[in-house]
Amino acid sequence: MQEFENVAYADLQKTGSSTIKAVLRDILDEEFVDRSAHGGPREGYDRSKLAFISAREPLSLYISLFNFATMEKEGNLYGRLCRSGHESLYAPSLAAFERWLEFVLDPRNAAALKRSYVDCAPCETIGLLSFRLLYISVPNALKKMSRDKFKERDAIRALFGRRIWREHVRIEALGRDLFAFLARHADRLRFRAPLPAEDAFMAALPAKNVSRKIEGLIPGNVAPALRQRVREREWLFYEAFGYD
Repeated sequence: MQEFENVAYADLQKTGSSTIKAVLRDILDEEFVDRSAHGGPREGYDRSKLAFISAREPLSLYISLFNFATMEKEGNLYGRLCRSGHESLYAPSLAAFERWLEFVLDPRNAAALKRSYVDCAPCETIGLLSFRLLYISVPNALKKMSRDKFKERDAIRALFGRRIWREHVRIEALGRDLFAFLARHADRLRFRAPLPAEDAFMAALPAKNVSRKIEGLIPGNVAPALRQRVREREWLFYEAFGYD
C-alpha cells in the first residue's frame, strides 16, 4: 500500500505498480502517510480517503510472475518455492510454466506458496492471486479470514466488500486508465503542476520493469484445461475486475 495525504494505491504485484508509484511520486505534491510494498492497509486507515488498485488478467499475471522468477531469479514466491525444494519447477519453457501453474493452482500445495495462505485463508476456495487481492484490499484481512468461516464464496465476497478501494486501473490500458482516474479526481488531489493533456501524460510515462520473455509463453498457448482452471480458482479476481 502506498498511502499519500489524499489518495492510497494498493500495489498488487506485476500489475504496473512500479510505473504507477513513479507517476504518483512525480506528479503529487503530497507527503507519504504510509508505505509498505505490496502490503495491506494500515491499522486505522481512513476509509473516506480516495483509493484505487491496479489489476491484470489472471493468466497473464501468472505468466508474468513465472517469467520474472525464471529469467531474473527473483521474487518472493520464487524464493519460497526454492527454499521448499521446488526450484526444478522453474525452466524457460511453456511446458515448465504449465507444470508450475498446475502446482500453484493445487490447494494441496498452498503451504509451499505462502504460510498464511494455508493458515488463514480458504485455499480450497480461492487461488493465490485472489488471496493476495484480499489481503492487500481489506484492513486486517488475515485476522478476519478463517478456513472454517470462509469456505463459501458468499462469505469471501462479503469480506471483499469491506475493501478500501472502489476504483481500479488495468495494466492492459495503464496510461489511459491512470490518466482518467487522476483527471476524474483532480479536485481531491494536490498536484505539483496542472495535469497535462492525456497524450502528453502517456508519452511521459516511465518505462515499465519488463522481464525477459520466455519464447512461446503467451496466454493463447496455455492448455485450455489450465486456462479454465485459472478461471475456476481465481473467480474472485475475475468478478472484481470484469475480465472476460
